[in-house]
Amino acid sequence: MNEVKTTRRIEADREGFALVTTLLIVLVLSVLALGVAWLASSEKKTTFAEGVHIRSVLAADAGTEAGINFIRVADSPPTINDFGTMVVLDQGETVLQGSQAYAIRCNFDQRRPKIGWGVGYYDFDYEINSEGKASAKGETDVQVLVSRLFKEGY
Repeated sequence: MNEVKTTRRIEADREGFALVTTLLIVLVLSVLALGVAWLASSEKKTTFAEGVHIRSVLAADAGTEAGINFIRVADSPPTINDFGTMVVLDQGETVLQGSQAYAIRCNFDQRRPKIGWGVGYYDFDYEINSEGKASAKGETDVQVLVSRLFKEGY
């Protein structure tokens, strides 16, 4: 009779083991699921921020291209509008697509004689600053130095 009581006590001690093991496995899987969800969320935010940055760089690049084209198509050296800052072009914000926009400023830098081209030929150097914007937080500045040959007095 004594053996029967001992067997029942051992069985009574094992009754909660399966429940505790199941709860621990569910806890570990829940922590893993939370980690995966957090990782996916942070990847989405990083991808969005990178996309905004790329759009602002492309907008700034479009601004530099507009400034280069302004110098390229000029028949004569562009007129200096402000001798304090040597500005030849100050174009406000130009909207491209959606939230993308750029603003450009072109400054005269210097005039150098062009060696081998004769009298009256000069290299005119300009500094083009372009600020690209995309969304509320994406801003990129690009600076380009441009040189163009002009014949003065032509």
